[in-house]
Amino acid sequence: MTRRKTTDLNHRLRKLKAALLAVSLTLAGILLMMLNGWIEHLKLGDWEWLHSIPLGELGGTLFGAGLLSTLFEYSFRKEQEEATVEQFRQTLHDEAPALRDAVIEAFRFQRQDLERIATPQLLDDLAETSLGLRFGDKAFGREVYSDIRHQAIAAEERWYDARVDATLGIPRVRGKASNPFFDLHVRWEYTVVPRHRFRKFAVVSDRQRYDQLVAERGETSVWYRRPVPGLEVNDPEVFALEQFTINGRSIDFSRQADDVSQVYTVDLGQDTIEQGQSVVVAFSFRTLVPRDGHVVHINIDRPTKGLDVELTYDSSSIKRLRLMDFASRGDGGRISEEPETSVVRYRYDGWLFPRAGLVFAWTLATEAGQQHQPTHNGTRSSKAA
Repeated sequence: MTRRKTTDLNHRLRKLKAALLAVSLTLAGILLMMLNGWIEHLKLGDWEWLHSIPLGELGGTLFGAGLLSTLFEYSFRKEQEEATVEQFRQTLHDEAPALRDAVIEAFRFQRQDLERIATPQLLDDLAETSLGLRFGDKAFGREVYSDIRHQAIAAEERWYDARVDATLGIPRVRGKASNPFFDLHVRWEYTVVPRHRFRKFAVVSDRQRYDQLVAERGETSVWYRRPVPGLEVNDPEVFALEQFTINGRSIDFSRQADDVSQVYTVDLGQDTIEQGQSVVVAFSFRTLVPRDGHVVHINIDRPTKGLDVELTYDSSSIKRLRLMDFASRGDGGRISEEPETSVVRYRYDGWLFPRAGLVFAWTLATEAGQQHQPTHNGTRSSKAA
């Protein structure tokens, strides 16, 4: 806006200068002609030579130049401006391919140039257009980018070098061979720049509330437990957060429970958020897993770069444990099953995104030799189970 005002002011100044020049020439011509008429009949004596100066012709010339310049200024200025604009448009038309290529090259290689003019909406439009051209389907490209934006761009935190250590199959209540549950102990550790002061862990048995918490994401990791008679979701024996640390320093947390849920809340501290530095976060929890559920999920809660998982199981209760990778892309992660040591390992060095994860499926020792198809009626989570 300021630049346009400056341009208009310069244009008005040029017009004023042209008008002043025309008036000055006209006035000078009139004065010279008047002077010539006055001295023409005078006896000048020694100054008689002044009669030889063509003051009349010079005055007429200046007078005519002033009139003509005024005529040209007000008669042909509009046509001149239109011609200039048309010439500029033609130049833009002729140079449009070169300008387009230059802009594309700048967007492609000159990151700093793009950052100066880019807005979130512009970047979204460029990404959608690029994917649509790449796939040859505009609608498909828009849907793919919408999913990417939901999973990656909307996530305020990104985890790096995540490690999960889990232990399955050590019942807390011994002496009862018919104990229908396994204990699952899980410990997560990862590097992150925290964006939320409060970190929450929720276990719910109400589907509507679960879907709401999953859609909100943000600071909460949520698990869904199907209601089972005699097994209340708000019982700490069903789920309990055991520890939360930042850079090895233990952080206190609180617990709230109602009829359909229990929520653990950790206060990271405002200073941790304001510093904006990477920290190592670790938390551990335990939960009950039905033996006859045959599966447990470790799901990805945030975009994660690099994941290392090690699950140890009780070989006296579990005959075999298999891992199914629903998280990685391309060649997949590296899976190592070691029945002799009752350990299953997994590693993936690339990016993993929410709504993906790993599934561990087991065959009980009492089912050895039987054909058994695992059923997914165990714990289901939006993060790690």
